[in-house]
Amino acid sequence: MENTVKEGAKVVDKKPLYEGYFKMLEYKVEDEDKVYTREIYERPNGVAAIVYDTKKEKYLFVKQFRAAVEGDMVEIVAGSLDIEGEKPEEALKREIIEEMGYKVDHMNHLKDFYVSPGASTEICSIFYVEVSEKISDGGGVGNEKIEVVEVDKLGPMGTLFWEPDEDGNMMPPYQLIDVKSIVAVSMIEVDRIIGDMANVLTQAKMRSL
Repeated sequence: MENTVKEGAKVVDKKPLYEGYFKMLEYKVEDEDKVYTREIYERPNGVAAIVYDTKKEKYLFVKQFRAAVEGDMVEIVAGSLDIEGEKPEEALKREIIEEMGYKVDHMNHLKDFYVSPGASTEICSIFYVEVSEKISDGGGVGNEKIEVVEVDKLGPMGTLFWEPDEDGNMMPPYQLIDVKSIVAVSMIEVDRIIGDMANVLTQAKMRSL
């Protein structure tokens, strides 16, 4: 993804500071008569997907421990382009098998965006993916302990709903709290709403003929 803003400040030098699970560099920035530095994480670009099981007619999310929030999170499946030369589509298919155990039937690219441009170089590519066949146990690799969460319905602004209770209420709700999941769910919901509006307008026009 190319940055279209070319004027103003520019990075003139980069110096390694630390390399562990992530790599941190010091960026030297020139902005007119000022020079300053920023500590930036350089890490592989990411991929993520909102996954729909066409056989079960459910959306699939993953639940796993996240150290930064000191607890478990429910989110869309995601990973990094860890293999040199790997394309986002290839990385995503690998991640879905590793974490969920499903073979990908169909995928559609939705959006690319910087995850945290003030602190990281990572660009995340989001997809809509359809699956129907489970070919492995999933659960992640290495230290990962990932559980697949099945959701019947998506709600506004990243709200998820489980199966309805005895009274027909879609409970309990879960509010997504990470940006990639909120973006993906919101895009799917907006597309659904626009589709519903188009159908209503078409039916109204047909009745008026």
